[in-house]
Amino acid sequence: MSCLPFLVVMLDIIARLPPKNVAQCKLVCKEWLDFILERKFVRAHCHYMRASADQKLLMVGWKTIEVHSLNYKSPGFILPRGVARPFYAYPSRMFFLASLDGMLCVCLQNTCELVVWNPLTTKFKKLANSNSQGFYKVDSDALGFFVDSSDDYNILHIKRRRGTMTVYIYSMELNSWSTVRFLKHRAYHHYTYLWSPATLCGGGLYFVVTQCRGRSDGLMVIRFYVNSKS
Repeated sequence: MSCLPFLVVMLDIIARLPPKNVAQCKLVCKEWLDFILERKFVRAHCHYMRASADQKLLMVGWKTIEVHSLNYKSPGFILPRGVARPFYAYPSRMFFLASLDGMLCVCLQNTCELVVWNPLTTKFKKLANSNSQGFYKVDSDALGFFVDSSDDYNILHIKRRRGTMTVYIYSMELNSWSTVRFLKHRAYHHYTYLWSPATLCGGGLYFVVTQCRGRSDGLMVIRFYVNSKS
């Protein structure tokens, strides 16, 4: 092992391990812990896990969150593993809005705060600030999770209040919110339009928008370009 380059060990060996074993590797030394938390390792680990037969399903109950194995090659039943929550909130009071590379973006019902949470590392970040950014209304807002061209994880928050729409992007690299221009057509700002959660595909976030009152124009699909952020 001492003869193997560090990156070979981390990206070609450790990154192929199941999440439980990767979590144990964080205890080896500070260098391993820091690298496992980097985007480079997270992307490599997610790539190997998608190709693995041992897929996982996150089951959300009233008071507990469990990880179930979907290993179709295993002849026996594998007991689910409980997931500890590093912040106080019952799962029934959490809205799971988006996921990307093992991270979840959730809304805490009691405070309306947005939180990015990694169940594997137990790390989390509350996105709300004193400027009223990072607060989410389930019945009117929409959200997407994406990686931009600079390999930075971003949260797109479409916030609709009293007939106006403001679009924010949270950068995990900069740890800050910014406002972007999106959709000149003001009709979609109105509360009579319902926005679906975003689907990330290729270079875009796709929203299905429907009109719930008045004359129906049918279903519309609206795309947000993640690289140009427009």
